[in-house]
Amino acid sequence: MVCKKTILLDLDGTLLPMEIEVFLKAYFKLLTEEFAGIFEAEKLIKNLIIATDKMIENNGEKTNKEVFVENFFALMGVNNEKEKIMKRFDRFYLEKFPLLRDSAGFSDLPARLVKKLKEKGYQLVLATNPLFPEEALVERVRWVDIDPEAFSLITHYENMHYCKPNINYYWEIVDKLRLEPGNCIMIGNDVQEDLIAGKLGMKTYLVTDFLIDRENKEIKAYWQGSFEDLMECF
Repeated sequence: MVCKKTILLDLDGTLLPMEIEVFLKAYFKLLTEEFAGIFEAEKLIKNLIIATDKMIENNGEKTNKEVFVENFFALMGVNNEKEKIMKRFDRFYLEKFPLLRDSAGFSDLPARLVKKLKEKGYQLVLATNPLFPEEALVERVRWVDIDPEAFSLITHYENMHYCKPNINYYWEIVDKLRLEPGNCIMIGNDVQEDLIAGKLGMKTYLVTDFLIDRENKEIKAYWQGSFEDLMECF
């Protein structure tokens, strides 16, 4: 593989083996149990999804967290209890979210890849869609025995102003770390969300184990293959 300096790695379906529908079903169930007696379950999930969609549409004026909080609490009609409920969310991610580990798979290949890349001197970025707080992402990284400290940057909803597939998500990473896109490789399993990094001049590797392709058009990845194939590229 061509020598590059920075590797951007997606999380769900790439480093973390995962069928997203299975994970989300378990996540929503756990979340509604946490807020039982406070929010009606159907309303909670419906408005959580709407507020998440608003983050995906973020134009960069606010952090993704600010967009989520603004929209979610307005939809739920509980703006006067914002601080109290956000503390409940924070506690949920610290104490209950780890219980979702069984909703994802496991492979030792991701940890081996990260170790190999670090030994070769690559700078690593966890370029996961920043829809969750940092605690939730750090927790999921640990599910595949990867030290979060391996990454120079983990994108989460507190530190990012855009989401995938907005190309500005990648520009924000480039700006934060003062990267040269031509010296970067983006590795992910989502055709629409991850391969768009190629428009910046990054090389892209499409991991096909848990492939997501919403359009079934011609795939324009610089490389593609299984995670096992990826291991042989470095």
